[in-house]
Amino acid sequence: MIIEDEHYYNNRYHVVNDIVEFERVCMVDERKFNNHTYEILRKVYEDLPSYMGDKTSFPCWFGDEQKGDTYFITVSFEMSGIQFFGKLPISDFLQWEIKFNQLIENFPFKSQS
Repeated sequence: MIIEDEHYYNNRYHVVNDIVEFERVCMVDERKFNNHTYEILRKVYEDLPSYMGDKTSFPCWFGDEQKGDTYFITVSFEMSGIQFFGKLPISDFLQWEIKFNQLIENFPFKSQS
């Protein structure tokens, strides 16, 4: 199970009128990634609801912030882990989040020592 403070933290998480704006960092340990792990991550992205495919600069779902879409999730791989940010109806986000957490459950995470 993916647990807040153990596997991820939020830099921002605001819900107003059933719309969530968030910035979340999943603390996967990129140092433990290999070609196989990156391939699995690519498949995770493709298997998530509303994946935009190769139409955008960054992997994103539901829309593309850079193109001015109202709703979107965008990802980047940072030193701290996989960083997701976006704006979405909360029901869509929760469905996406549940699926994402299921798909990354076996990824290597940084230990909180």
